[in-house]
This record gives sequence, structure tokens and C-alpha cells, in this order.
Amino acid sequence: MKKDTLSRLKAKEREIRQDLIIEAARTVFGEKTYDKASMVEIARKAGISKSSIYTYFTNQEELYVEITLRDTRNFINALDRHIKNATPGEITIRGVIDLFLDYYLVHEAQWRMTTHFALHGNRGKSAVEKLDNVARQVMDLFQKVFKQLGFKADTRLLAHTLFSSLSGILIAFRNYPGRSDAQRQQHMKRIGNMVETLFMALAEQENREEA
Repeated sequence: MKKDTLSRLKAKEREIRQDLIIEAARTVFGEKTYDKASMVEIARKAGISKSSIYTYFTNQEELYVEITLRDTRNFINALDRHIKNATPGEITIRGVIDLFLDYYLVHEAQWRMTTHFALHGNRGKSAVEKLDNVARQVMDLFQKVFKQLGFKADTRLLAHTLFSSLSGILIAFRNYPGRSDAQRQQHMKRIGNMVETLFMALAEQENREEA
């Protein structure tokens, strides 16, 4: 019994320390490009030694991938709940767009990490496979929305187009100069409305061609 209790305590301690490292790394990766971040900075931010990090993560890439997997799964869960809880008539592209923008405006460090690593990361095969897996899950949900809305075009291509459009909005206007955060958010939502309008115009064209 004592041995089981001790094992649970050790597992809990390991989990707490791992979470501490991840939170510190999320901040560092969010502030710098992936190639300019270092394990020394992460250790300093976490208040532990650099060698302690290697007890939990073999290298910087593994640490980054673990954070990205956790954070992207949180978004996937939020989007999945949104789709499941909506009635068929409530599912809209606009709803998905707003959810995406609202989520990544709040979780800004996560977004910066993702874009920085996409541009500067030196990804190994294992990292690519894991990241591609969660990316596919996001695209699966986007594709599900297009199918539920009755789009007849290549819904996978539409999912990629939507993701690219929303990513572009965040990259171009998240730190748009001369505007407050509220003004930037409003502007991004307006562009999101235009993106939805373009998709719905495509749906109308498909219906006309089918008729």
C-alpha cells in the first residue's frame, strides 16, 4: 500500500514538474522564433536547471511538439464540441471562423509558437508525423462542417482553403499598427465575414450549376 502511494506521489510530482517546464517553454517559444529559443532560457523561466529538463524531454524539438500537441488538441476539442452541440441549422462557416479567431486571439502564445516553428523549425520525421496527425484532425473537422452545409466541391480542399485564410488573417492583422486590440479583433472578424461570403457564393454557384 505504501509503495502504491509513493508511486502515485512520484507520478504526480513528475506531472507537476513536466507541466512547469511546458508552461515556461510555451512562453519562451511564444516570444522568440523556434531557432532562437534555447533550453537555457526555458530552464531559467521554469526556475530549474537545464539538466532537469532533459529528465523529461530529450531535446527542444520534443518539448515543442508536446506543447503543440496539447494545445492543438484543446482547440480540436473546442471545435468538436461546437459542432456536436449545434443543431444542423446552427452550423455555419461564420461560427467556425469566429471560434478559430477567438481561440487564437486568447491563446496568442500558442499561435506564435505554431507560426514561428512552421517558418523556422528544423523538424525531424517523428515530429512531422505527430504534428501532421493533429493538423489532419483540424482539417477533418473543417471538412465535416462543409459536408454538413452541403458543399459539393472538394471539401478537403475547402478545409485547407479555410485554414489558410484564417491563418493569413491572424498573421497579417494580429499586431496591425495604430489600432487597439479591440479594433484589430473587429477588423479580423470583418475579414472573416468576407471569407464566409466567398464560400457561400461558391455554394450558390454549385447549386445553380446542378439545377
